[in-house]
Amino acid sequence: MDPMQKIIAHYANLRFEDLPEEAVCAARNLIVDALACALAGSAAPLNPEIIERHLRWGGAPEATVLVFGGKAPAPTAAWLNAAMIHSNDFDDTEDVTQNHIFVTILPALLAAGESLERAMPGREVIAALAGAADVTLRLNAVVHQSIHPGWLPTTVFGAVSASMAAARALGLDEEGLANAAGFGYAQSHGNRQALLDGTVAKRLQPAFSARAGVHSAVLAQTGATGPRRIVEGADGFIELFGGGEGDPDALTKDLGETFHVSRVGMKPYPSCRVSHPHISAALEARERLGSFGAMDVESVEVWATPIGHSMIGQAFQIRENPQVDAQFSAQWTTAFSLLNGLPRIAHFDPDLIVSGAEVIELAQKIRVHIWEEGSLLLVPVRIRVKLKDGREADVTHDKIKGSPEWTMTEVERKEKFFSCAEAAAVRLEPEEVERAFRELTSLENCADIRPVLALLAASKNPVSA
Repeated sequence: MDPMQKIIAHYANLRFEDLPEEAVCAARNLIVDALACALAGSAAPLNPEIIERHLRWGGAPEATVLVFGGKAPAPTAAWLNAAMIHSNDFDDTEDVTQNHIFVTILPALLAAGESLERAMPGREVIAALAGAADVTLRLNAVVHQSIHPGWLPTTVFGAVSASMAAARALGLDEEGLANAAGFGYAQSHGNRQALLDGTVAKRLQPAFSARAGVHSAVLAQTGATGPRRIVEGADGFIELFGGGEGDPDALTKDLGETFHVSRVGMKPYPSCRVSHPHISAALEARERLGSFGAMDVESVEVWATPIGHSMIGQAFQIRENPQVDAQFSAQWTTAFSLLNGLPRIAHFDPDLIVSGAEVIELAQKIRVHIWEEGSLLLVPVRIRVKLKDGREADVTHDKIKGSPEWTMTEVERKEKFFSCAEAAAVRLEPEEVERAFRELTSLENCADIRPVLALLAASKNPVSA
């Protein structure tokens, strides 16, 4: 059997009872985390305007638009919710592949499911998303060693898994799932140029994959056919994205036994995942040294792995999108953490970044070196701080906070959820946010997730045409 057809058959028949407890916990926590990110992402620069313009087009009220309230056509709702999830770069990441997982599959599944106007049990949501996350990472693994680094894994592979998740939400059989996956592959896309240029497009690209997921599922529902040999075909993933090199066995290795959703990490800091070990190391250095100002610093040196340096090691500069410039800068995130401690969403406000003269002053002093270890990894990293009064701190981190190796605590995850709710563009009732959190953290016991989504949408303050 073609490996893609084998994984489709497995996904079509996957049930909640098939999941190990580790995968259930991971999927549930990542669902909570993604929805939290959407709450805060609603207030990200330009998002209220972007959402209002999309909803002005109107259409069938099929699926919930988080935070702002009201309903939109399922593809539109998927796009908007995904855009909010990713807007602060606070959403999950699988650290080896640099792949954001739930930003594509969760909005697609929820929007498609809501369009049917029937209950969406929590157990089915968990199973569908745990399986879709597994598809994403298995596809990624096939060409991980050969894919050009300019491609964006989140959108390249997420378009397929989002299509399968949405198709499952619509109740399609194996044939329908296969066609949906094919249409998803037809819409695989995304590159890192927006990141390199520091533009808003960086945080919107995953939304196109979420929307593609709904479109693909609906096309498959009508009986339209999509390509099948999307991995090993003459123009499949291996040939086009891997340059002819890949490992098709990675797609089905330990299928049904290993669920890669358990590898996905959460973010404690609202910035590029590559910056996280640098932030953690800087926070430890600050704890050792005590408080100091930029004028007190003799030198700061940072060592990043080759892939880390390629993504965030460039000299910090403020361009047209200061939020992205700061989030993707080892210099700025290290400088901020040394001077101020834990970075939060509010600290990445563009105006605060531009006016933060002391942070900019220190950032420009920081030298970023390439550490020739772990070329395909984000760690180890090192930071060495020397102050003019003779104090020094030299810190090395070989784990990433929020990863399976260094998990966020239950308290930290809860604090993230409620701080994200407080940052929402529209005020959400505290008791409704609390109730939503309780329901989501025991999602396997929830008979229908749709009322929970309504709690996270300000129905009294809808965005309308």
